[in-house]
Amino acid sequence: MKKSLIALAVAGAFAAPAFAATSNVDISGQLHLSLDYLDADTAAASGNWNVSSNASNIVVKGTEDLGGGMKAVWNIQTYFDVGATGNADGSFGGTANGVGSGNTYVGLNGGFGTVILGKAESPLKIVSRKVDLFNNQIGDTRNLLNADGAAGDVRPNNVVAYITPDMNGFNATLAYVTNTAAGAATDASDTVVAANAFYTNGPLLLGAGYQNRDFGTAGKPDETIWRLAGGYTFGDFKAVAFYQDAGDANGVKNADRKVWGLGGAYAMGPMTLKAQYYQADDRKSTSNNGADMWALGVDYAMSKRTTAYVAYASTDNDSGAAFSAFGGGHGDNPGTGLGGNPHGVSLGLIHNF
Repeated sequence: MKKSLIALAVAGAFAAPAFAATSNVDISGQLHLSLDYLDADTAAASGNWNVSSNASNIVVKGTEDLGGGMKAVWNIQTYFDVGATGNADGSFGGTANGVGSGNTYVGLNGGFGTVILGKAESPLKIVSRKVDLFNNQIGDTRNLLNADGAAGDVRPNNVVAYITPDMNGFNATLAYVTNTAAGAATDASDTVVAANAFYTNGPLLLGAGYQNRDFGTAGKPDETIWRLAGGYTFGDFKAVAFYQDAGDANGVKNADRKVWGLGGAYAMGPMTLKAQYYQADDRKSTSNNGADMWALGVDYAMSKRTTAYVAYASTDNDSGAAFSAFGGGHGDNPGTGLGGNPHGVSLGLIHNF
């Protein structure tokens, strides 16, 4: 059954009068589950099998023509568990799952670009997602990027954002979070300003992002994060690179850390071989708290919408670090202990609808 027919059926069941005047409601989403063997390298979790639901979600969205080249746009994204523990995709406020837990907003679109109000991915987060070859799988780069409590990969509430139109391959997003907590903003509110910019020209992708978080507390420094990302496709081979510089993470002075990584993917018909390496350097003015993470995998496109994969990921922590290999958008994460070497294998199936 076509998406439009499904959308009309759902609309009729819940709010027939409201949806009746909207002819272009669309439903889409993703089911992503995996069977994993995860070894956290701890006495309590030295190797166990898990069925994990990994950022599975459903999206209901639509537009309305307002005339004069302007449209109203809206989006409701809901993350949900599929008989397994929830996803680990972070957010400012709200819950990890439930109606509206994903990108949920209303806005206006025209020749000027798009303005939205609601809940949306931080522009900074989008930079890392563009070049992560293991997005929502074990080995997701967020295992290292959000060190020391840095809030780089979030989907905050209370967002007002402007997205430029495409300008010969260039586009940018600017967002402001009025209050990361629930309720009305006050003089002491925790606020965020974030931006990104991308240039895409055939096989080339270049991206940059910036985020500043003001905690609204006297004497507590702002958290600032910079990101750079790039990718290039040579025929069947794709190479990606990433760099992050986070300062005063979570408002802790001198909690500064750099993370960088490289990755590559090679397509062989329906099969794609992929690998990536990321390194989290020691925190500023301290030592023995960095980590290295490897991820290796094979994706197999069974159709345009269904992909099976196998992935292996391993993190090697220094004696004073406890980075995982199973976080990010991957659901089950037993974590690890100081100096641990968490590693695991994942067999997954993704269906987009």
